[in-house]
Amino acid sequence: MARLEAVEKRELDAEITAICEDAERQTGTSMSTRTLAHHPGVVKALAAFRRTLAVTAVLDAPLKELVRLKIARLNACRY
Repeated sequence: MARLEAVEKRELDAEITAICEDAERQTGTSMSTRTLAHHPGVVKALAAFRRTLAVTAVLDAPLKELVRLKIARLNACRY
């Protein structure tokens, strides 16, 4: 099975580096963002979408985190 490796941080442009740093602050890793960085437009569009959701969200922060944890557990997510 083919496996797509994460793009090295030194290979990222400034905007995607900032997105990765934000992901690391929030979740402790930027692996999924750096893997998506093979398609920079996707990373930038997804970041804009997430910013919009964060500003207009109707759920409070603790509940959103519980949802994230539950989804990660259901998907056997390692990080």
